[in-house]
Amino acid sequence: MSMADLPDDCIASILARTTPWDATRMAGVCTAFKRVTESEKLWKDFLPGDYDSICEAQTKLQSIREIVKSLAAGVFLDDGLQKYMLLQRSRGVCRKLSVVAMDIAWGSDMRFWKWEHSRSSCFGKVAHLLAICWLEVRGTWSCSLPAGSYTAVWRLRAANPMGGRFHFLSWKKPLTFTVATADGQTVEKSLNLVDTPRKCFEDWLEFEVGTINVHGDGSSTQKVKLTYSIRETDCTYWKGGLYLDCLTLRPSGCLEDVPPITKDLEFSKIRGHPGVF
Repeated sequence: MSMADLPDDCIASILARTTPWDATRMAGVCTAFKRVTESEKLWKDFLPGDYDSICEAQTKLQSIREIVKSLAAGVFLDDGLQKYMLLQRSRGVCRKLSVVAMDIAWGSDMRFWKWEHSRSSCFGKVAHLLAICWLEVRGTWSCSLPAGSYTAVWRLRAANPMGGRFHFLSWKKPLTFTVATADGQTVEKSLNLVDTPRKCFEDWLEFEVGTINVHGDGSSTQKVKLTYSIRETDCTYWKGGLYLDCLTLRPSGCLEDVPPITKDLEFSKIRGHPGVF
């Protein structure tokens, strides 16, 4: 007896324990697998518990399989300030929060910060620190996640880690990143921009702050409330040349959601000359 001789519900039960990526590949093995992968029930097993609230408009217009594809491509929420992704290879859920949704000290003052469009950004818009003495980015974030372990990751890059042409703009002290949950979990980590790889002059850096745990049973999703911050408040000197993109919560050990490196034309103009603003 071969796998193809099994009843469809048995094959569906087996494939439901894999991932959307695996199921798509298995459809090419034999006609029995292809028939099962066309079943709406199988694809519904891949969906997170809160999918209907995430893509409420699409659920009335698309099949279950199309909804899975939409979530895998990423769904923007909250007027484009958040992004929700269903990871096809791990079935995990990834959440992203744009820097536009964050509270940045003097963020609306164009003497200190500049908001720029970027084709390599996860949201299309980034915050560019021109020059400042008090750096503070903070805020709260409420979202839903399946139970599991998640890594908090900041996406940033530095055009001026060592002063560049404007030597008064330098980083003499490390940045302090903090992420805390409403149930008492706190992770904190420092980043010294002087020690970052030189490729960070051009490429985005995925800086992992730490891991938080979302408690729950089965595939049901849980409400998570986070408080986050970036601080470097030594006012004895000025610093600049930092770009902030977003804060990400992704399943621990999973790099599936890391976007490919796409260099911005405007950023590549200063290649080899960090600190030229």
